[in-house]
Amino acid sequence: PKSIPAPYHHSNIDSEEILYYVDGDFMSRNNIEKGQITLHPGGIPHGPHPGAIERSVGKKQTEELAVMIDPFKPIAITEEALNLEVDDYYKSWII
Repeated sequence: PKSIPAPYHHSNIDSEEILYYVDGDFMSRNNIEKGQITLHPGGIPHGPHPGAIERSVGKKQTEELAVMIDPFKPIAITEEALNLEVDDYYKSWII
């Protein structure tokens, strides 16, 4: 059988999930650029974007580099970070 390396849909119940996209072509995300950071608060369902699973079928490797942190204490978001927020980010999960 062919592998499906894209991550599955999930919720981080006991932690938040922070991803820093360092470089490459991110298989599981559409419209993500080098240097961006995403935060998925605990309990919020998330996973690959539409079409990502299908594009990943049979891939033997990825061409991406990211750093993921799963802190087990809530993250305090600074005013500076809020000023960087992409207001329509939520739409990227349905497009």
